[in-house]
Amino acid sequence: MSDVRLLLLCLLAGMLCPLLLEVLPPWSPFAFGAVVLGVMCRRRTLPCLPALLLFSCSLSWSLYFHQGALESRLPQALDNQLVKIEGRIDSLPTQTATGWRFVLQDVHDDKGRLLPDMRLHWWGGDAVAAGEVWLFDARLRRPRGMRNPRAFDYESWLYAQGIGAVGSVKQGERISAAPALGQWRDWVQRELAKSLSDVQGGTRLLALLTGDRQALAPTDWDRLQSTGTTHLLVISGLHIGMLAAAVFLLAGLVLRMVPTGWSRPQLWLSAPVALLAATGYAGLAGMGVPVQRALLMCLLVLLLKLWRRRLPAVDLWLAAMVIVTAINPAAPLRAGYWLSFMAVGLLLLGMGGRLHARSLWWRWGRAQWVAFIGLWPFLLLWGLPASGVAMLVNLLAIPWVSLFVVPAALFGAALQLMAGLDGPLLLAAHLLNLLLLALGWVAEWADVLRIPFPGWVAWLIAMAGVVAWLLPVALLRPLALLCLLPLILPEQQRPEPGEARIVILDVGQGLSVLVQTANHDLLYDAGARLASGFDLGEAVVGPALLSFGLGKLDLLLLSHADTDHAGGAMALARLVPPRRIVSGEADRLPDGLSAEACRSGEEWLWDGVRFRLLQARSTGEDGNARSCVLQISAGTRSALLPGDISKADESLLLGQLAPSEVVLAPHHGSRSSSSYAFIRRVSPEWVVFSAGFHNAFNHPHPQVVERYRELGSEAIYTGGSGAVSFILSPVRPVVPEWRWRDAARRFWHE
Repeated sequence: MSDVRLLLLCLLAGMLCPLLLEVLPPWSPFAFGAVVLGVMCRRRTLPCLPALLLFSCSLSWSLYFHQGALESRLPQALDNQLVKIEGRIDSLPTQTATGWRFVLQDVHDDKGRLLPDMRLHWWGGDAVAAGEVWLFDARLRRPRGMRNPRAFDYESWLYAQGIGAVGSVKQGERISAAPALGQWRDWVQRELAKSLSDVQGGTRLLALLTGDRQALAPTDWDRLQSTGTTHLLVISGLHIGMLAAAVFLLAGLVLRMVPTGWSRPQLWLSAPVALLAATGYAGLAGMGVPVQRALLMCLLVLLLKLWRRRLPAVDLWLAAMVIVTAINPAAPLRAGYWLSFMAVGLLLLGMGGRLHARSLWWRWGRAQWVAFIGLWPFLLLWGLPASGVAMLVNLLAIPWVSLFVVPAALFGAALQLMAGLDGPLLLAAHLLNLLLLALGWVAEWADVLRIPFPGWVAWLIAMAGVVAWLLPVALLRPLALLCLLPLILPEQQRPEPGEARIVILDVGQGLSVLVQTANHDLLYDAGARLASGFDLGEAVVGPALLSFGLGKLDLLLLSHADTDHAGGAMALARLVPPRRIVSGEADRLPDGLSAEACRSGEEWLWDGVRFRLLQARSTGEDGNARSCVLQISAGTRSALLPGDISKADESLLLGQLAPSEVVLAPHHGSRSSSSYAFIRRVSPEWVVFSAGFHNAFNHPHPQVVERYRELGSEAIYTGGSGAVSFILSPVRPVVPEWRWRDAARRFWHE
């Protein structure tokens, strides 16, 4: 390993290490250590001192950055408060089904206090544009998200974006319009959309031209995900590199024909032009991590050309990785960081030294094979779906987009904006439509593969297998295949016979509970589908179930039809198909679910664990009263999942209820439920309140919480603990197996 490469790795390691910590140490001791090492380096007492010095410098910088980011978050005193704020709209706002979502920068309140960048949602609000300055009345919250096994970590995503607060806007007033320079992205978007609207589905091209992800419909995203081609319809590093190379060559060709009297004008003038074009295109994309990586690598290559020097591609790749991480040490918390950098790194590993000896098609096919095999571990690491046909589809789709769609789109966009001629732009739209038509055909028979994370030891073994497979050493291939087996056959822990695992998921203001026995799986409720279109069944419950290795459910039990309990059922049934669906309000559920009515008194035995259904009322308009109640018994230990029953319904069921160690508070802890008689009858050791943090319904009600406490129950709140798991066993006490917010805590989590 070269000295340069070792030093770059030390810099990178120092910036990545803090991301493994639950609590941040102070940065100053490490900075002092770097100073000491710097003095020692001058005396050259040890050869390893330069590496240690760079590691200490990058570590202290990373700690300093993270501590500053945490300190800049919304003050605790303003958490969940209505605040008058003023700020500037950043980037392109997103229009949702219920209003506008956007990031506000340069924020200060009416007292002049500087506040962090924040992500706001304005329900039913006026249209907003990038660069405008607004005065808002908004309810602000510290960045906090639902915490579930292997589900999307919203808090990490916000932290990586540099967002220190979220909130909802109550009312707003535009203070000033965006400056002319700040409106350029909106202007480009509007002008191109006018021309593209003449072609059916033509505005899809805006995803490639301006980075507008809203230009693609949900069906388009489904096609791209099923075929492993999502990367093609966003402004990626490949497109940035292609544009820079094309502009560099074109500028050099033009300059060769211009008599300048200077021996090397094409190099010194075409390089800045190429970099300027790439930067402008990257600005349209919003400067995401893949785009930053490509832009930095373009800059490094152009600088080396100007200096007439050559560096190994691996060193350039590492340098770009170090620079991107140094600019934002939180960037590695995003999947795009790893997928973009690892894709390039794996190609360098798998293709190095073998390009000159093979045909073009061998090299192209090899590149797709390397990316297909090499990125699987990283897709699993981030809980992302994969496509079994991605390699074959990309063999043709990447050249189609890269050689035809993108050049025609960029040339057509420039021609339309400068001369009003939209022929090439419309041609690019038709070419993209043809691609999506073909992808739609493939997606009809191509299944998305969702494999649970196999654990860190198995993942590292599989990663070693990937590296061994890509190395040009044939003897390592059989060993590499063995190492890859943990990715395909992950081992999942199941309860012992006679025991049940009960996992109450954190789904905000809703409910979803997984119940597992040694060989069976039941889901009680599926979370909500919100008015904005966000589906917790698809985004939270489904990924959590997949993390437990579930490909199907034996029973989906929907207590009743209210959206906070059954809203996510349709999406969930597509991800993890249930063999049977039962509900207390089967008549109010979509026909596509084919739900059966809850039969009070029905019992069954799974692996020594007894299940029993109860229902206070089977008819009537009150859906809460029709909740299908589930009682689970493992020997003398029991758990009760009562849905949204009220005090009156509790009284009807009292004679049928058994004492239970674990009880899910009826109706999220509403004041209308959990009577003294109910709590005394059930006598729980643990009561779990499934309710959103800072929810608008004030659940759980303080009187209800005090009632349980008074009668000896210990409370757990999913809004504070995240998902929580219990093992119901006849031979050991019932205590929480884990609380996910504590089990997977990092320093940026609330």
